Amino acid sequence: MLTEKAIEDFMTSRGGLRPMTQKEYRKHLAQFQKAFPRLPKTPQPIQSWLNSFEGLAPETIHSRFRTIRTFYRQIHLWRPGIPNPMPMVRPPILYPKAMRTFADSDLHRLFNLPLSPQDYALLTLLLDAGPRASECANLVWNDVSPGFTVLRGKTGERIVPISETTYRLLSALKPALPPAAGNRHVFMGKRGPLGYQGIYRRVRRMCNQAGITGRRCSPHTFRHTFGTAYAAADGCDPKVLQDILGHSDFKTTLRYIHNNPRRMAINHARCTPLKGLAAAAQGSLFREDSVISQAEAIVARGSTAAIR
Repeated sequence: MLTEKAIEDFMTSRGGLRPMTQKEYRKHLAQFQKAFPRLPKTPQPIQSWLNSFEGLAPETIHSRFRTIRTFYRQIHLWRPGIPNPMPMVRPPILYPKAMRTFADSDLHRLFNLPLSPQDYALLTLLLDAGPRASECANLVWNDVSPGFTVLRGKTGERIVPISETTYRLLSALKPALPPAAGNRHVFMGKRGPLGYQGIYRRVRRMCNQAGITGRRCSPHTFRHTFGTAYAAADGCDPKVLQDILGHSDFKTTLRYIHNNPRRMAINHARCTPLKGLAAAAQGSLFREDSVISQAEAIVARGSTAAIR
């Protein structure tokens, strides 16, 4: 079967997806078609094609693998006579990665910027509820009510709680609208509603103004910051966190709980053997005038000597 025809069939089956997802599929499949004008029926050519992207990040290669896997599943479903070799193709290895979050000092610098009311409300919403950039872009005035907002994104609609501070900051942006105009967007730019890219550019600009570097300056970093802090709080209900974040798979939510540096730090402070050792020594260890001070003095002298 011609790969071009198979791609047409596949994209027809994906007609209801978000434009960004469709664009990603088309990009990967165009690369696949360039390598294989006719659809491969065995795993070896596909494995060699994936191996040819060796210089790219494993996440980037894995996204191509997922696209081709989904593509073959659909083609095999519609045309059972065409074999699906993907179960025999080895996917790229993905190693666990730490979720990038903002430190408290980063957040202090951000919220102390001379921000416009709209930018301040946007940052507050991102930190308070962890919405996706697209969900901020889709927000209309009918979605905002005291204590709650409706977020509409890739997993459908969901109601999430917001603090009184967030509600008041959002409400302060609301122009005098007739009742029928409640479907107007909350976040506006000079040329109309802010889209997905507009939300990203706003956040990136504010991060640059705050001097934040070395990590992803994006709405998604706020989403990770929200999820990480929420999961570390006493009494966190994982199911509630899943509902607020809008994860369709609970495994995604578990990442915020299992790989949570705040939770680990709190637990470590309770359980470190140093705590028990200091208690057993009745405070005679690690005094300011004892081991720590001596060690710091040695390090300071070494640094001074290195500079000279």
